[in-house]
Amino acid sequence: MSEATSMPPPLDPRVFDSEEFQKDPFPIYKQLRNHHPIYHDRFHNRWIISRYWDVDGAFQDNDSFDRAMYKPDGPYDFGSRHVFGPNILEYGNSDEHRRLRNIVAGQFVGQKLQDFIPMIHQISEEVIDRFIDNGEVEIVSEFASQVPIRVISNMMALPREDEDTFVEWYQLLIAGLGFGGEHLMRGLQARNDMWDYIDPLIKERSKNPGEDLLSRICVAEIEGSRMTIEEVKGFISLLLAAGGDTTEKAIANMWYHLLYTQPDQLQDVIDNPELWENVFTEMMRYDPVVHAQFRYTTREIELHNDVIPERAGVILYLGAGNRDERAFKDPDTFNIHRDDLHMGRENRSGRYKDGKNGHLGFGIGQHFCMGYAMARQESAIACSKLAERIKNPKPKIADHPGISSPNIDSGGFRSPQELRMTFES
Repeated sequence: MSEATSMPPPLDPRVFDSEEFQKDPFPIYKQLRNHHPIYHDRFHNRWIISRYWDVDGAFQDNDSFDRAMYKPDGPYDFGSRHVFGPNILEYGNSDEHRRLRNIVAGQFVGQKLQDFIPMIHQISEEVIDRFIDNGEVEIVSEFASQVPIRVISNMMALPREDEDTFVEWYQLLIAGLGFGGEHLMRGLQARNDMWDYIDPLIKERSKNPGEDLLSRICVAEIEGSRMTIEEVKGFISLLLAAGGDTTEKAIANMWYHLLYTQPDQLQDVIDNPELWENVFTEMMRYDPVVHAQFRYTTREIELHNDVIPERAGVILYLGAGNRDERAFKDPDTFNIHRDDLHMGRENRSGRYKDGKNGHLGFGIGQHFCMGYAMARQESAIACSKLAERIKNPKPKIADHPGISSPNIDSGGFRSPQELRMTFES
């Protein structure tokens, strides 16, 4: 075979900036997996990994792939350039990351999470009460974006009368994650306003803790080490924005797929509410909230007859790996009844006793999402509550533009911008 016929088809890296890719990246993902499993994007100065097991391998290999841009012992003031302030995401694979994670990770699993389950039920009902008599709902703004942030503020035992303020701060923080300067400035102002609000609460609950989440975070410790006040503030910003936004988008994406992608499966879920967890899992595989994570190599990496250089930027495309035919049957079909996907609770190892592959949406290994159990529970409970309260749910608009990535001027993750549904109450 000649060199010309063995060469893979070319891929123009400018496609990653296109509106077409924002709306439907999956054809490009398939081209990457099949012809460019390790792709050197010279235009954006990065490398791309797209196959399921290659993404899995990168997640598992923290010695070779680091999350942090800066060295933990270097001159950079961590948090100084982030809308959240000092937070766990910036510290990569360092000892500081492990210290902060170990202090707070236990607050979001097991019995400590179960203590807050009744609150998720209550808040979901209250949000639904706001629109149940209207016969229709715009799911994104009136439901999905309301439940998570109100749950978080109540978990922290903040005054109920300030919930709307926290929703506003949350929306500004999310927009501040984008690249638009004006959004960043408003996000930083919202962060500072929130910090001024929460500072006296942190000091008080550090001295006189209760059973609320803020108190637990303030006094949680590992081997005598607690978070500083500034670290608590950074973590609360991260929890409020990243935790709230991922769950918001998960709820919206779940309803979009049931209303538009496979509407026959909506009736299955209405008949059997336990299937909401399957909807969550399949959504996290089929079109997850987060499609990519970024890493830096700590050494030269040999992969698919190529070499990624040391300190290279690497995109791990979770959205591409989740559609890999090497890992899942008929991967381009949304199917809550599929038998080749682990539908139960996720774990950081990515390995399951049922022998099935899991979705990549929460990451794997050291940086496995701390809030995975909370996101799953909150999404399933909120959606099941809404389904219980309505009859004959239908999309209000037949031709929906679909799920898309956020534009360059705003933060957030992949989801429908608007989703209108009619129903009988």
